[in-house]
Amino acid sequence: MALVRKYWIAALVVCLVLSHALIIGYVRSEAIRIKVAASNEIPIGVYYVQSEDRNWVTQLRVHLEVDPAHRLASKATIEHHRWLIHEVVEEKLRQTEPELLKDAVLLEIKDRIKIAIQEALQEEIVTRVLVNDRVDIPVQRFGAPVAPDLIEPEPLYTSAPAVQRDIEEVDP
Repeated sequence: MALVRKYWIAALVVCLVLSHALIIGYVRSEAIRIKVAASNEIPIGVYYVQSEDRNWVTQLRVHLEVDPAHRLASKATIEHHRWLIHEVVEEKLRQTEPELLKDAVLLEIKDRIKIAIQEALQEEIVTRVLVNDRVDIPVQRFGAPVAPDLIEPEPLYTSAPAVQRDIEEVDP
């Protein structure tokens, strides 16, 4: 009993250190699992390609697959050059022949997008291009907003409130 009275504080400290080590070890192992389980697919947007007869619009959702070992650096690079990549992909989609859109797998389009992105970024970070949500939408059902009149000043710079001006335009 004298031994317990003499070393109970030391035993308590050792127990606390061991429990702390177990908790830290568990948290680190879970963090490694989460890091490994993170996706290496980076979405870059939804794109629309108009048909030759201008009656249909094809919607494509594009993702880039990157090397899992360099996922965070690749994601940062893609995020840093988001609008450059967006422009490059739109340009390639506008230049595609309509016959290529009839391919169910879109292999040629994916290859062209991958090459264009690598040329624009001057890095080979993209391992694969993924295209999903391919939908053909009739132009009549496509809810594109009406283009603004570029000559008309914004409501911020006019003396009339925007709501009042819109009502006057509807009921002249």
